[in-house]
Amino acid sequence: MEAARNIYPEISHNLVYPVPEKTRTKGKQFSFRIFVFVLVFVGLAAFAHVYQQALVAQNGIEIARLKAEIKEEARISKDLETQKMLLKSPSRLARLARIDLGMIEPTEIKYIVLPAELVTASKAAHTPKDEKRVNTVLAKISLLAR
Repeated sequence: MEAARNIYPEISHNLVYPVPEKTRTKGKQFSFRIFVFVLVFVGLAAFAHVYQQALVAQNGIEIARLKAEIKEEARISKDLETQKMLLKSPSRLARLARIDLGMIEPTEIKYIVLPAELVTASKAAHTPKDEKRVNTVLAKISLLAR
């Protein structure tokens, strides 16, 4: 180097030698690792968000389907209540009794048929014992007539 300085005196003695550029240091590698970690974390967070939104949408569809089903069941219930009221109507029951079962309206006159021995006993002389027996039979008959 001295020979070069002798030939070119303008070269100073205090030359700064070029410093080669540093190759990758551990600091840069560490920041790349952080970048990858952050990128993976953001990706997982985005995936979780999209997955939750899909679940919310799916539950919304299920809720709408169930609301429609509830409305349909309420309509069917109302129809069945109407049919129940029609089937229990007195005019329909009376018509079915007359036409299908051959029934007729009862008359207001009620007949009580007494056994023959009661009739003969009542015509005989009334003794307190016979009168008690007749009253007992009449009481039983009145219970049957109700």
